[in-house]
Amino acid sequence: MRLLFWIATATVFALTGSVLWSPTHANAVPDEPKKAPAGADVFGHEKVWQFHLSLTAKEYDAMQPVNVGFGFGPPPKKVEPKPGEEKRETHRSAFGTEFPWAEASLTADGKTIEKVGLRYKGNSTYLSTSRGLKRSFKVDLDRHDDAARFHGLKSLTLNCGVLDPTKGREALAYSIYRAAGVPAPRTAFAEVTITVPGKYDKEHVGTYTLVEGVDKNFLKLNYKNDNGLLMKPERIRGLDYLGEDWARYKDTYQPKREATKEEVKRVIDFTKLVNQGTDADFNKQIATYLDVDAFLKYMAATAIVSNLDSFFTLGHNYCLYLHPQTNKFHFIPWDVDLAMGNFAFMGTADQQMDLSLTKPYPQSRLADRVMANKEFADKYQQILKEIVPLCFNKEKVLKELATIEKSVLPLIEKEKKAVSARKEPAGGPGFGGFGAAPPDLKKFVEKRSESIAAQLAGERKGFTPVGFGFGGPPPARPLPGDVLPPNVQNNLQMTEAQKKELADLQKEVDARLDKILTPEQRSQLKRMREGGFGPPKMP
Repeated sequence: MRLLFWIATATVFALTGSVLWSPTHANAVPDEPKKAPAGADVFGHEKVWQFHLSLTAKEYDAMQPVNVGFGFGPPPKKVEPKPGEEKRETHRSAFGTEFPWAEASLTADGKTIEKVGLRYKGNSTYLSTSRGLKRSFKVDLDRHDDAARFHGLKSLTLNCGVLDPTKGREALAYSIYRAAGVPAPRTAFAEVTITVPGKYDKEHVGTYTLVEGVDKNFLKLNYKNDNGLLMKPERIRGLDYLGEDWARYKDTYQPKREATKEEVKRVIDFTKLVNQGTDADFNKQIATYLDVDAFLKYMAATAIVSNLDSFFTLGHNYCLYLHPQTNKFHFIPWDVDLAMGNFAFMGTADQQMDLSLTKPYPQSRLADRVMANKEFADKYQQILKEIVPLCFNKEKVLKELATIEKSVLPLIEKEKKAVSARKEPAGGPGFGGFGAAPPDLKKFVEKRSESIAAQLAGERKGFTPVGFGFGGPPPARPLPGDVLPPNVQNNLQMTEAQKKELADLQKEVDARLDKILTPEQRSQLKRMREGGFGPPKMP
């Protein structure tokens, strides 16, 4: 190739008598260095940042949610402004809690951004921390200043890790996703202090996992195009088809911007195919809507890290991206602090460490239909064998875990002293403190590696969850009107005699409710009981 190039150049030179190219030409423009992606120097297991938040007492009080939901029953009322105050924008969680935005300043890396947006975040995480100072935060750096950035980042997600005693699950799980070839947020760690005049003066709040936001920077880095439709579905069990009216989708699929007519049609048609398409139509068309290989890789990585609080179970903790060039949908993991044996509502720690690679969920309409296709099922087995050595080599993962522990263990001890000095309750282990303490991460890696190897060798099938609860099929979450939900009965280890008395009490409660409620309210309660998450299903 070089010889041909010089021959061609010499020929042109001979014919024209002029120099067309020269590396030392006076007018030559040097190649511009490639711009590093946003956050390139922010993330890593060894990175521990110092963040200081400062806000007025008025803003601090305004930031507190006043209506905390628990995911069932009517949604809490929105936070209304006091007389003379402007109405604050709020974020509604999957449980229905309204988190108002406040104005604060952020000092980090020796610089202060005077006005940033600050709010709390979380579902079960928030409920587990609502009595203490340390809660998860969302920081919008450019909320009041379009140019405000932290090493190129527009936002910071600070997860408190209250449900993870190790404080390392998110960092390790996201890293495994990325090693498997699944686009997933990068992480670092942070120590957060806060100042609220009259309340706190540079108070040590605690240790946080700094998680990269799934935003335009993330999309550009991972999909080479950030112009597609990004959604973060909540309050639905899966990719529900909600009819032809886009208004019904906006509250649950939660697009991050206004969708175009073409995008609206694409989302509706995709969900309709998944839920109502015939097997023949599904098999023929699904690959035109879904990047199937990427989906299978996402499912495999989710199974490997035993991420049971995910799209495949409760239909949340993920983002959905419609790529503008391929017109196909991609799944992105989110909130993985309950992975790695830390979701007691789906089984014991031993069961989660032995989770099935082939069927790592009770029921998922999309996954079940994809896996019913032999071509896709065979491809999934091939993907598992390819990515396990890449993302879950035991020695490599344990080495990575050691790096994480070196960063966080000193921070955990420092946080314990601060919590003790404030005389606050420490967050309980397991899911909201209701489940048993999860296994430490070293034990999880060792046991999970053993299970994965046995399953790939055909020596073991692994554990398949059968429902939301301890081995049983109770509903996806406590239903409105339940005196004691099944999972609570199991936690209390109630006897059969007690359960019988409870059943009689439940009948009395149901009878009283029938008398209290109007016919319309009774009908609404029935739909809520049957629907569990989100709005009632469309026919």
